[in-house]
Amino acid sequence: MSEKNKGYSFKKLFFRDVESDNKEKTISENSQKEGDSSVYKNAPMSVVNADQMLVEDFVQRLQNLINQNNQSGFDFLEFTETLFEEKQNPNPEVYKTVFRIAQKIDKSLTPARLLESAMFYKNLVQSTAEAEVSKGESKKNALQEEKDTEKKNLENNLKSTRTKIQQLTKQIQELQSQEVEMNNQLLAVDQKYSNQFVDIDKKITAIRIAKEEVLVSIVDIEAGIKSNLS
Repeated sequence: MSEKNKGYSFKKLFFRDVESDNKEKTISENSQKEGDSSVYKNAPMSVVNADQMLVEDFVQRLQNLINQNNQSGFDFLEFTETLFEEKQNPNPEVYKTVFRIAQKIDKSLTPARLLESAMFYKNLVQSTAEAEVSKGESKKNALQEEKDTEKKNLENNLKSTRTKIQQLTKQIQELQSQEVEMNNQLLAVDQKYSNQFVDIDKKITAIRIAKEEVLVSIVDIEAGIKSNLS
């Protein structure tokens, strides 16, 4: 079977639950039926909330990885492929029948060898997935740090702006108080100078009157001199 066809079969064999309409139910049922051998036994139930496109993309990557690392000879992959070609839900008798057929192909094949190769693929998938998860977590941490830094800078700027607003508000209040005080002083200016203007006007008037009276007296005497002594 070609690598391409193997990949297709492996998708149906190992990851057929991914395409289920009711993922949470399937995961739960498979876990109960298959025990430790279930692909999804330790999968978090939140997987049902994952983006299906992303899940399928990574499933494909894992399939490609398995294909690229397919061990030589009749191992766990070939056994699984043959097993599910016989029946989609194999019973113990199917397992035994497929194993007898496999031993005819490879007389040295043993259950222990199948389990050993199964562990190889499990470890391969596990280490690859964990490496991707680790990369994702590192990216998350870096993103969180970037977010925290941006928030902290904005909070500091906001605090500084609020302080300036408080300072400006206080200055505005002080200026408003000064405005009221100066307005009151402005209104009192007329009153302040009014009496002084009155006093000055009285003096000016008195001087003018006194001047007229003195001039009249001088003119009278001057006229008397002219008329009596000339």
